[in-house]
Amino acid sequence: MTKDVSLRPLKPGDLEALWGARMRSDEPWADASDEGRRKLRDRIANSGRVNHGELLLGIVLDGRLAGEIQARQPEMGLPPGVFEIGIEVFDPEARGTGIGRAALTLFVEHLFEEEHAHRVQLTTDVGNAPMRRVAELLGFGFEGTLRGFMPTKSEPRDYLMYGMTRDDFEKARLGWNSTG
Repeated sequence: MTKDVSLRPLKPGDLEALWGARMRSDEPWADASDEGRRKLRDRIANSGRVNHGELLLGIVLDGRLAGEIQARQPEMGLPPGVFEIGIEVFDPEARGTGIGRAALTLFVEHLFEEEHAHRVQLTTDVGNAPMRRVAELLGFGFEGTLRGFMPTKSEPRDYLMYGMTRDDFEKARLGWNSTG
């Protein structure tokens, strides 16, 4: 597992790296407009604290920004204390190094310890075997398939839902250091 991974609030200087990652994305929601860039700049300015239902942090590997991770808690979408995680490692050299697992571990600890989560959940594409493996290794329980959940350019994709309660977290974290 990668050892030199940390999370930090994003900085204005991170805009170009994040914008570039979005513009390389083939996701249908990648917004290349000036308004999309402004929204990203605003999200970066508010990074590091829960703002408008989102906690956004950068994933740093060996001192360089390699990805982003966020917890979403939409005001009308999830009950208080429940967070939905999204993660993207956009640096191709960092992928497969364990960075995602390390970042997710740090972030889940933060959500339960600092943000008073009682449940953390994540979804991933059915074909994303590495993310599924990481979720299971960290103690997230598989909860079901969200059929036709994520829009793509061709057709909606099925996603898998994983969840972790505070009790799950307390049990799972005991083994995190020993499985590193």
